[in-house]
Amino acid sequence: MKIDITGYARDSFWRMSQRFWPARFWFVLLAIVLAGLSPSAAAAAEEIPTVALQPGQDAPSLAPYVRYRVGDADPLKTAPADLLAGPLQRVTGSTIHFGPPGRKTVVAVRVRNMGENQGSWIFTTGRGSLAYFRLYEVANGNLDLLVDGADPEAAGDNLQTYQAFSTEFVLDPGQEKWLLIDFLSENSTYLPLKINSYGTFFKERRSNIAMVSGVVFGAVVLILLNFLFFSITGHREFVWLAVAQAFFALNTVHSEGYFTIFFLADHPLVGVAIEDIFKCGFAAAMAQFGRSFIDTPTYFPRRDMALRVLIGAALLIMLLQPALALYPPAFRHMLHIGGWLVAIGGALFLPFVGYAAMRRLGRQLWPLFVGWASLALFIVYAAIASMGVFRWLPINWHLAGPVGLFESIMVTLALGLNLKKIQQDKLVADGNYARSMAERVAMSERAARLAEEKAFALETVNSQNALLHASGHDSKQVILALNTAIDVLRRGDDRGANADLTDMLQSSSTYLSQIVSTTMSGANIVGSDTHFLALSAFDGRALVEPLQMMFKTPFADKKLTLETHVAGDVMMISDKPLLMRVLTNLLSNCYKYTVSGGASVTLSRDDDQAVIMIADSGTGMASDIVETLNGDGATRLRANEGIDGSGSGYRSARRLVEALSGSLEITHSSPEGTTLRIMLPLACDMLTPCTADDIQVRLDKRLLLDFDQRQAFDQALSSATFPRERLIALTYDDTTVTRGRLSDLVGVMIIKPPYRELLQHPALAGSEQL
Repeated sequence: MKIDITGYARDSFWRMSQRFWPARFWFVLLAIVLAGLSPSAAAAAEEIPTVALQPGQDAPSLAPYVRYRVGDADPLKTAPADLLAGPLQRVTGSTIHFGPPGRKTVVAVRVRNMGENQGSWIFTTGRGSLAYFRLYEVANGNLDLLVDGADPEAAGDNLQTYQAFSTEFVLDPGQEKWLLIDFLSENSTYLPLKINSYGTFFKERRSNIAMVSGVVFGAVVLILLNFLFFSITGHREFVWLAVAQAFFALNTVHSEGYFTIFFLADHPLVGVAIEDIFKCGFAAAMAQFGRSFIDTPTYFPRRDMALRVLIGAALLIMLLQPALALYPPAFRHMLHIGGWLVAIGGALFLPFVGYAAMRRLGRQLWPLFVGWASLALFIVYAAIASMGVFRWLPINWHLAGPVGLFESIMVTLALGLNLKKIQQDKLVADGNYARSMAERVAMSERAARLAEEKAFALETVNSQNALLHASGHDSKQVILALNTAIDVLRRGDDRGANADLTDMLQSSSTYLSQIVSTTMSGANIVGSDTHFLALSAFDGRALVEPLQMMFKTPFADKKLTLETHVAGDVMMISDKPLLMRVLTNLLSNCYKYTVSGGASVTLSRDDDQAVIMIADSGTGMASDIVETLNGDGATRLRANEGIDGSGSGYRSARRLVEALSGSLEITHSSPEGTTLRIMLPLACDMLTPCTADDIQVRLDKRLLLDFDQRQAFDQALSSATFPRERLIALTYDDTTVTRGRLSDLVGVMIIKPPYRELLQHPALAGSEQL
């Protein structure tokens, strides 16, 4: 239809002026007057620049050439001159964006074939889902409707051909046309307008189809992998990640317009609803995946509350979408904005959750943070650009697919790395458990062996005790017989004929009496070597209980009492045989010098020292003798000259106690009795097992040799450069034979099993403390 009347009038008057040149001035004046009748149309024509096209080539970027106005004018009912009258707006920036959605917009593009041949091009909008869309062609004053988005059949044919609202146009050399778009969008006014040649247009379509196919194929593979992992591990986070990836794949297909092309060409609101459902579904599923995978209710309860609010908002928006057509435009717009806020909120918040999880649960979760952060940056950028906040921002929605696929790959990689770490931790835990069980078995075996050795030792002590008293009893019988024989010989030998025999028998009787009197005395330890120690760890009860068994019968025969007591748990580290000899000597003295009452032995612990108190109700000693015995005077002193004895027992006992780095002191002595106190180092309530290597690495200039490894021991001993005093033997064999052999080879003997507390004994002074 003819619409540009003033333009037609100007052309007519100009042709007439060519024929009648005298009247040209009047014709020009009349043309100026007619042009003044429609100044807006002339201004509009001058404001729209022309896109110069060359046949077979693509047009340059259309952003500088696009002009638009926002209003409610209908091009079918309004002349183009009036439609474009008034000020037209330019597109700012390189992105063709017309501001916030919800406003009807008229867009004009002016094109001209600047080549010498006829050319054809395809003008495409890049959009396939709009609430209202019409594309017109204006040429030679005619307004032709090319694409009507309100006609389902026409819209469907156009979309299936071009995958977006597009049209083909042909221009002769020098021919000019206007392309006019009238549209209304419910979600975004972004229109990536292009004018491409046939080859470029369909090449881009094929590339886009290949990209979408690749993204969807990758998402499907990830979904299958996640369901496979779920079937193997039973971890629910794999299911939630698969659901999120499914929403992502569907949104990729929808955002490229394929749902609209084949199903929703005449239902723009349905397309908007599906878009918001996919966006919110993806955000909700990914948030739930984060809650399940990271266990935010346990590790990050505050962040978990935010994720729950996000999931609730997403589900609410999804539930409201089916009735989108029933809502007023303002509410639809608000609901669409809400969907974007949910997507943006989830995209912004999840990277912080991923970063916190990476710091607390392990660096193996770095792909989780990278994937979420990449998607967050793209979504935030795309949201700002598509909403028209900054119209100059460029945007390429086709990148949503690759970015989302990258995010899915990174999150799946995080799951895989986390499973790998869990498996490694499990292997380490299994190894530690196996070693712990092996150590427990070894400790159980050692405990059983020690129990057997203890039982054997007690049995030996009992046997030796019985043998001791039996031999003492037999010796007394022999002495009695000798004394009887001596008495008979003396009474019947008035002339002294048997004097030599009587003297010999008397000498034998005296010698046997001395042996019997010192059998349980300290005389038998006078000659002991105190420079060699055999250290072992033992319970204090194992020291006290044998004394009770050894002296119970002698004390009972003398009608004396013997009490032993251990206060609490006292674990000692000392030379047990030497200490037993000391206590035996002292308790023998109690037995000899006590007429009535009895004796007591008490073992207790004072910090890290063992305290042994021996008390009796004997005759006691004079104060000067006590002072002398506690001092450093004579080596031989008899406390009671009325009773047989060598006078060396207490001094020997004191010397042995000092060799054990302890002290022996008479704390009280009176006619009511005597009390002695022995202080020994290293007493504790429990012991810490360790290995021979743990002992060796903390020894200072000492060498630890395992005597049980006899060949290795002999080789190390022969090649050792340490003096004998710096050598330490470690063995299970604590017999007298082994002790005697090692006393000539090493300075210290340690009875297995070793304990950390051994290194605190003064005999190992100079070793590094554990």
